[in-house]
Order: sequence, then structure tokens, then C-alpha cells
Amino acid sequence: MFIVKYYIAGAILAFISLLFSTNLYIGIFSAWVGLSLTLVSLAYIFDLPWIFRKKTNGSIPFYIRWLFVPFLLGSQLYNFYARKYDKVPAIQKIDPQLFLACRLFPSDIPTLQKSGVSAILDVTAEFDGLDWTAENEQLDYFNLPVLDHKSPKYEELLKAIYWLENHITHTHGVVIHCALGRGRSVLVMAAYLLSKNPSWSVKQALAKIQGIRATANLNKVQLKALKRFHQEGLFKLQTPLWIIANPVSGGGKWPANKAEVIERLSPYFLLHILETTEQTSAATLTQQAISDGAKTIIACGGDGTLTEVAGELVNTDISMGILPMGTANALAHVLLGFSTKLIPVGVACDVIITGQVKKIDSAKCNNALMLLLVGLGFEHKMIASANREEKDVGGQFAYLQALWQAVSGNKVSTLQVSIDDLPEKTIETASLVIANAAPFTTILAQGGGEPDINDGLLDITWIPRQQDITNNVLSLAELALSGLSEQVNPLQSEHISAKKVVITAEHELEYVIDGEVFHANDIHIEIMPKSLNILTN
Repeated sequence: MFIVKYYIAGAILAFISLLFSTNLYIGIFSAWVGLSLTLVSLAYIFDLPWIFRKKTNGSIPFYIRWLFVPFLLGSQLYNFYARKYDKVPAIQKIDPQLFLACRLFPSDIPTLQKSGVSAILDVTAEFDGLDWTAENEQLDYFNLPVLDHKSPKYEELLKAIYWLENHITHTHGVVIHCALGRGRSVLVMAAYLLSKNPSWSVKQALAKIQGIRATANLNKVQLKALKRFHQEGLFKLQTPLWIIANPVSGGGKWPANKAEVIERLSPYFLLHILETTEQTSAATLTQQAISDGAKTIIACGGDGTLTEVAGELVNTDISMGILPMGTANALAHVLLGFSTKLIPVGVACDVIITGQVKKIDSAKCNNALMLLLVGLGFEHKMIASANREEKDVGGQFAYLQALWQAVSGNKVSTLQVSIDDLPEKTIETASLVIANAAPFTTILAQGGGEPDINDGLLDITWIPRQQDITNNVLSLAELALSGLSEQVNPLQSEHISAKKVVITAEHELEYVIDGEVFHANDIHIEIMPKSLNILTN
């Protein structure tokens, strides 16, 4: 590439000056220039745009700026001169909601806003983006770092195409810019146009751009890369992702995290986001997504929302992912690990991007889907007593308070229980849990240790009638330890594994399925092995 010859020549001259210099300051300056231009030359030779350490918000660390001052100063001066005397405007509209530009400055913000632009795709590696200016003006920003006169890697280019498509689909104007709006940004613009117009040739896409921006011109390296990507059919947008979100789950976690989710996922997928309302359930929106051809659907909300979405996907070939936005997020804990308690959005998005699919068990309870558990007694009281306002304020502490109230009440029920083909038995219990899956924090389900969501069995745990609250607390402590260690065998509770359970009583039964309250005269539960495709670690 011809441009690297100038950087190498400059580095050689700087080191020659250092060699013959007798002045300390001139020697230091010559070494500085030589080192800077040598590193830039290596970056071009080995195509290392990350050498400038540009951050996701477009800023370059101060130590990098100082290291590359000789190079950056020259680039800045040339860029300023070329922009000032360029024969085309700094910003030009190429297509509806799609603009092409040279390097942007804060003074360009009013023009962008007037044009309806709300997102910036920066294709430079060497210049600061608008960073805090864009953030203050609520402009979405994405950086695809590419060295001048170079082309991006295909994987990175595809991320940029998805990012563009997501913004334009949601009626957001987008501007693509590089240093002068002539090469790198033109390549990305052409790639996006080719993805939207499969019948076009590379020549047609470039003609579309050059018909408006006369200075747009790819060099041989860039043109060759664009033609190769196009010939290999790499610009086909084939990865739509549907997100079904409950905006009230967890006290409004989805609205608070929506921007982060879009930022993390939009470079990889075409996002279709649907939000539940009081009139429109998650099940209805899932059915809508399926009718529109969805192959991967992400359930975003609490465990109840996740179960509602899964109910439409069980025994289908459609994959389900989860974004834990509820209060307890027990299913995320089971499938994605305890780290979802600390960084739920980051962990869940990484899993979705990786796209590893596994089949897990589910179960039917009175024709309703069950992913986690059915609970009577303590579990039901805990869920039913913790109202929405308490959960919004106290989070999981609201559940702990409600559990303590249930344990203190020690209300015992007499139940008739049939397990598989065994004879019906009568049990007196204050707590009965039938679990398909439950993390160790769901202590009432830990009679046989932490339930396995892939074993094709239900785990039934109950606490027999206890004399007082002290024995109930001892039972809970044993169950908690059993969930943490397989070596602990609870003595104050009973456990058995089965494929089918039937529960009846002389009174109406109140119970919960995955955090939702129900009531019925009898309860029929049956495992459905390997019935749901789930995105997991």
C-alpha cells in the first residue's frame, strides 16, 4: 500500500535525525516522531487498527494520543485542510435515513439533528469520535475501526450492517463517516446498499453513492474486498431476533436496560422488539412473532414472563433465549449461572450472541407449562404475600419476608398424593414443592439437592407436620445446605423423584407455577423431557 511508504520514510528520516543530532531536545523529538511513525507503519503492514485503542464511545486514551502526536497532528491538519476545501458538502443524504459524511465535529450536531439523524457509524481508527458530545445529545454511536485506505474484516463489517439495519428499521436516521467520506465509509455504505438490494452489482451500489457524492472512490484494496464479499454472498441479512419484553417486570428493569440490550445485540442480529401491555400478553406477542417467521425468540422479564413465552415454543424447533429482568430470575440462575445475579444483561447477551442451543425438560401442570416448580404451602404463601409494590422496593427481600410469615404461621394441609404408579398416599405438610428446576436459593425444592433440568424427572420435596416454628426453621436450614452440598441429607423433610404427580384434597388447592398464583380442585403434573430448545452456556 502506497501510504505506508510515506510513514516508513518519515520514520527513517526521524531516526537519521536522531543519529546525527547533538541537541538533546531535537534528539528526543526525533525519537518520538520515529517511534510514532514506526508503530503506524507496523499497524498498516499487519492491519492492526486496534493500535489506537479506540474505545466503544469513540474516545482514544490520552497516553495513546501522546504516543502518536506526530502522526495524529499531521493527520488532523490534513483532514482540516481537505474538509475546508472539499468540493462536496461535509454531510450528504445518500438514501432515505442514510447519510455519508467526512469526520464529524460537535459543530455538526445541529445539522444532524435537523436531518433526523440519531445514530453515528464511525469508520475511523485514528480519530476521536464525538464521545461525550454524542452521549449528551443522545446520539447512538458505533465504531468500526478501520485504518485509512484499508478495508474492514468481514465479521466486523457484518456487525456494522446489522447495526445500520436495526436503526433504519426503527426509523432512525444514520450517518456513516470516515476521515473525508471518500473510502472507508463509502465501502460500508455500499455493503449496506448491497445487503438491501440483492440484485445490485457492486458497480451499481457505487454508482448510487457517486451520483451524489462525487469524491466517493474506493482504492484497489477496498474495491477488491467489497467485490469478494459480495460474490461470496456475505451480505445476506439472515439473523432476525425477536425480543418479547415485559416492561413492568422487576419494577421496570426492561426500560432501564433497553438501550444496553440494543447496543449489545444490534451488531449481531436484526432486532424485532415487542412489549407486553395490560391488553397484550407475552403469549400473544410470541404467537405474532412465530407467524412472522421467528426462529429465535428472547423472553425478557421475570420467571412468569419466561414461562408464558416458553408455553408457545415447547415442542417446536424454535429456540428461546432469556433476558432476566424480574425479581427472582430463578430460571436464569439455573441456566446461565449465579453471575446473572450480578451482571444479568451482560451474561445473558453473551449467551445470546454465542447462540449455543440445548434441549431442556419442561412439565405440564393442569395444562399450564411449568419450567421451574409448582409450590403449595410455604411457596404459595411466599409468592402470594409479596405484592408488586413490595417487590419493586425490596426485591427478593420481599419474598424472604413473606416466607418468614408463612413459616411462622405453620399452616398444615392434608393432601392425597399419587406419584407415578405408586399407591396414593396421604401427607400432612406445610410445604410441598414439585420441581423441574430450581437454583440453590430456592431452598424449598432442595430435598434431593439441586434439581436437574435435564434428567427427565420431577423432584418432589415436602416438609411433614412440625410441632413448632423451631422445627420449621431447622427444616429450611437442612434444605438450604442440601442445595449447596450433595453430602447433606435432610432429616426434617421428605424427597422422591418421579415423572408424574397427582395431588387432591378435600378443599380447593392454592398453588403457584413459576411465580404465578393458581387455584384448582386437583393438580396433575407430568414431565416433558427435552421439550424446549434454549440458548444457554
